[in-house]
Amino acid sequence: MNTINEEKYRVSRLLANGSIALVFAGMSYVVLWAPNSISAEIVFLLQLGFLLVAGMFLVRTLRDALMIVDKVTGSFVRRLGIKEGLSRQRIFKDITYIVAILLVAAALFPLFQSVTNFGPLLQEIISYTVLGLIVVFVYDIGRTFYRITENKANSVANRISNSNNREKNR
Repeated sequence: MNTINEEKYRVSRLLANGSIALVFAGMSYVVLWAPNSISAEIVFLLQLGFLLVAGMFLVRTLRDALMIVDKVTGSFVRRLGIKEGLSRQRIFKDITYIVAILLVAAALFPLFQSVTNFGPLLQEIISYTVLGLIVVFVYDIGRTFYRITENKANSVANRISNSNNREKNR
């Protein structure tokens, strides 16, 4: 499957799993309106079961969403000129972008206070935009740390595995 079809499939799976999770979460609240002839224990067990199923579909939804966000963040960061390699430099560039975003936002806030009609609205838009961009860069930093840690853990595991194999061969 090529990447465009794979992403379409992932988005459709995300929407399907999300809607199924919402249906089961809704069903857990509908059970509360059950007639009084059904015991409270059965209602509780049904509600718990529906919430567990909704939770399972929510986990699947979050996994697909994380993969999509990972791809989008990667392409966004690449367009800014940050390359995949050299992890320390990448983290440094991400932190530099975060600081630059905060400085630009701090410079723009006083400018929009003087605008009487749209000042608060523009400040709110800037705040949410800054928050979104910072979340993207913090996510990229976390992703980079995860890859570094994963590579180190795999190399340690390979060394231990190779040393055990050498000892068995002696």
